[in-house]
Amino acid sequence: MTVEIRFDPNQAYQREAIDSVVELFAGQEALEQGLGMPSLSEDGSLFEELVFGNSLELSAETARKNLRRVQDRPILLDDGTELPAVGESSRRALQDGEMPAHFNIEMETGTGKTYVYLRTIVELHLKYGFRKFVIVVPSVAIREGVLNSLALLRDHIRDLYDGLQYDHHVYDGGAPGRVRQFATASHLQIMVINIAAMTGDANTRLIHRRTDALNGYAPIEFLRACRPIVVMDEPQSLDGPTQVPAIDALHPLFRVGYSATPPVGAHLLYRLTPVDAYNQRLVKRIGVFSLTKDDDLNEAYVEVKKINATKGSVTATAVIHTATKQGTKPTQKTLRKDDDLFDLSGQRDVYAGWVVEDILADKGVVQFANGRSIAAGSTSSDTDDQQQRLMLRQAIVSHFEKELQLFLLGKRGQLAATLKPLTLFFIERVADYHPADAKLRTWFVEEYESVRSDARFRAIAPQMPAVDDVHDGYFAETKGVPKDARADSKDAADAFERIMRRKEDLLGFDEPLRFIFSHSALAEGWDNPNVFTICNLQKGKSVMRKRQQVGRGLRLPVMTNGDRCHLEDVNLLTVVAKESFSSFADKLQKEIEEETGVAFTGRIVNVRDKKPVKLKEDVLESPEFGELWQRISRLTSYRLTFDTDVVVANAIERIDGMPAVEKAKFHLSKNEVTVGAGGVGGDGGIDLGAVESEAAIKVPDVVRELCRRLPLSRATIVRILKGCSRLDDVKANPAVFIDQIADCMNRALYGELSETIEYTPSGESWPASMFRDRHQDETVAPRVVPVNRSIVDMVVCDSEVEEKFAVYLDGRNDVPLFVKLPEWYKIPTPLGNYNPDWALVRDRESDRRYYLVRETKGGSDIERLRWESEGWKIRCGEAHFDAIDVDYAFGHDPVKLIEPSDIAPVVPIRVPRLVDDADPSDRFVTHLPVYSLEAAAGYFGDGHDVELDGWVDVGDQLARIDDSMFVSQVVGRSMEPLIPDASYCIFRRIPAGSRQGKVVLAQHHSIDDVETGGSYTVKRYESHKQETDGEVVGSIELRPVNPEFEPIVLEPGDEAEVQVIAELVTVLG
Repeated sequence: MTVEIRFDPNQAYQREAIDSVVELFAGQEALEQGLGMPSLSEDGSLFEELVFGNSLELSAETARKNLRRVQDRPILLDDGTELPAVGESSRRALQDGEMPAHFNIEMETGTGKTYVYLRTIVELHLKYGFRKFVIVVPSVAIREGVLNSLALLRDHIRDLYDGLQYDHHVYDGGAPGRVRQFATASHLQIMVINIAAMTGDANTRLIHRRTDALNGYAPIEFLRACRPIVVMDEPQSLDGPTQVPAIDALHPLFRVGYSATPPVGAHLLYRLTPVDAYNQRLVKRIGVFSLTKDDDLNEAYVEVKKINATKGSVTATAVIHTATKQGTKPTQKTLRKDDDLFDLSGQRDVYAGWVVEDILADKGVVQFANGRSIAAGSTSSDTDDQQQRLMLRQAIVSHFEKELQLFLLGKRGQLAATLKPLTLFFIERVADYHPADAKLRTWFVEEYESVRSDARFRAIAPQMPAVDDVHDGYFAETKGVPKDARADSKDAADAFERIMRRKEDLLGFDEPLRFIFSHSALAEGWDNPNVFTICNLQKGKSVMRKRQQVGRGLRLPVMTNGDRCHLEDVNLLTVVAKESFSSFADKLQKEIEEETGVAFTGRIVNVRDKKPVKLKEDVLESPEFGELWQRISRLTSYRLTFDTDVVVANAIERIDGMPAVEKAKFHLSKNEVTVGAGGVGGDGGIDLGAVESEAAIKVPDVVRELCRRLPLSRATIVRILKGCSRLDDVKANPAVFIDQIADCMNRALYGELSETIEYTPSGESWPASMFRDRHQDETVAPRVVPVNRSIVDMVVCDSEVEEKFAVYLDGRNDVPLFVKLPEWYKIPTPLGNYNPDWALVRDRESDRRYYLVRETKGGSDIERLRWESEGWKIRCGEAHFDAIDVDYAFGHDPVKLIEPSDIAPVVPIRVPRLVDDADPSDRFVTHLPVYSLEAAAGYFGDGHDVELDGWVDVGDQLARIDDSMFVSQVVGRSMEPLIPDASYCIFRRIPAGSRQGKVVLAQHHSIDDVETGGSYTVKRYESHKQETDGEVVGSIELRPVNPEFEPIVLEPGDEAEVQVIAELVTVLG
């Protein structure tokens, strides 16, 4: 059964990439569906059929502003630093008067580029009415992949966009009728075209040839008349001297390229680098199993690295083993005809007879007098076959290990559905695998049966398919006979099409195939999310770059229910390499840095470097863990209850405060249409600048458009529009107005939902036994911190922020236990499950113990998180933990995060603006009196007459104010971080109820506070009962928060004489 992949439409990084293109055209009015662009016949009369095309009614100035706004979007890094989405070094300079029309999106392989640009096409159509799109691809292989994705995503797009349908087809020079259909249709049209169909001699290419099927016009003329938006898949392969003019000939409205390595020259809108993708776990991690061989000095070793052909000279660069004073060493030599390797090696006997007979530059081969021939990139070693077989066996072992891991996870209930792994082999020659007695096929059969019979895999051996069903090859063919072929050849494309048609079939267990052998067809354009092992068996230097190899299996795997698997210990792509790990990693890192300018240090792991992770049973059974887990393990369910009035009021406030809406402008150009022997012309023209529209602008149905975009009722939207003061702005620029108010309403709604969501304990809890059941006893994760104070001896971290936090916690004596919460510890939210980071036990004072849950992020401002949904999930997490009475917070500063929430972090001091007097109607309603501490102690304590320092407005600090409250400034550091030095605080006089644990203003004749200079102080009040001479008496401690200060201890019996004047309400912030 074919697995139907389920796509997640809410991935924030994809949404950001989509928005970066859509927001370029803010201010563009939606095109009317009924408008068409007429083509001209040769006599100048209107062509019978209307060509529905795209047009842009946006000034160059607005377009440039939009571009800079998109590039300036703030991105918050792990360390709290904020950077623009596209840095200055990655930006292309804007010329005066330039209308930007060439853009790039950089997205790492395996993160969904095709998905992103298809959704971008759809949203450009829905928002602005653009309807003609041409996807240009560099090869047949990529073309087939795009067509497969367009077909696969059709139902997903229909469900996501309220039944929207699109027509898509591939350009075929032999079917000009499809070009007419593309040009004359009034709804969304997507054409996929291979660049090869557009380049070359215009006299021979069908796209430039006039045909009666198009009333004497050429296909290119119909396409040009549409002003299509061009999407370039892998634009770095479309940047040549013939490709660029070919794309220009389409007369595109604008073009945007999508690639992991986009070329320079276009305006970069968005970057998702390999480091971003890796750190955010959007792709598999990369592991390397290295299988290298030692130098065998008992045989003649010759490695031909390359052939050098120049005018009048042909040489070869080779490595041989030469005798030196330091011993026999590999040495690079330049070989010429008649060179004797015996002499070049220092007369080593193993090289007797190795005389260069000829160097064939055209064939890339060096021939020797002993009958041996060595191709460039190959060696003379007779042990190559042995190395190949060992690599093949290791790939099979790696595959069986993954099968076993997935089987055990499924048995324990850790996988929502089954998951089938695949292994991919790249081979040098088809003849090594085909026919049936070829060596690779023979080795595979023998090694597969050997591994399947291994006792380690006894549990899965019965379910593994028979050897004849489990492997297959995909090669180019001639009359049914497999053959070698270049990756860009027609025969290779046929092989590619066969594997493409089976891409989804391979994910299901009804298809037994698990091991795929390929020569070149899968080197580009094809990938499969369930490839977990890649083995390159090519003997010589591979022509495939490392990124190209790993790109075949980087995507997150798909389970048989269609969902992606996000288990980190599962998502590891293993590369079986014939070079050392350091060599492979260095080359891959160099490629990434060369192509993206981003360092990738430390992201590739050595599969041999598995680190054991020990679960500490004694800690798991300890009282500290038992108490912590009892508190935080309770499950809840949520109910969405929000106040529509609040959403309406919030939205109105946001709309009234949004930026001014500029009047629509039109970009003008003068262009002469010419009709001659060469067809319809007129690509050149004069830019006349931009002017504001003087005609009456047609205002669309704003309510209907907002209903389509937002999950709000029509009645609520109407209330918001009626209540705001900006409705007239719609007349200036309807498109911008709708964009801005939709964003305001969206933020008002989801902000209220995340604040008012109600969680209720369900009565169930996560069992602690799950730590044993789901424990992974080894890891290859690169960020692993050895610890002493946790339930495991090694904590796996996802980021530098987490790593620093783990190290900090483990070094604190007052944190006896902390736990990195496992991935299965999830809190349900309307935006998907939320997995918080840490739980910890914190000892603060001799008898106070706190149980805390903490989220570590790159900053402490929830509004500045890179993905908006992260902030909403965190707010939902707050509501969940509030419902089960657990102290929860998020941030990036370990010093603040380990403090309980009732001990406030250091905040900037607010210096209030005092007024000499307050209106009587404002006193104790919005304004409170301000006293010095000395005056407050004298007035409220002893009843002395004192002078006010003034009045201060605190209406924005407290919801309820009464005449028992006043404001005083507290000087000194003893109460930091709760009360920063010199802070103004609100107090309430004559405290009611128990004073225990409260921060109070107290006075006593024996107090001599150096900070206040008097017999009064602000401290935390603690009373202790003790028995002295058979009599129970009380003692008082007035304790500071700052551990650098000593408490004020009053003698037993003085409790009755201590005067508590007021208690702290809040610090003005």
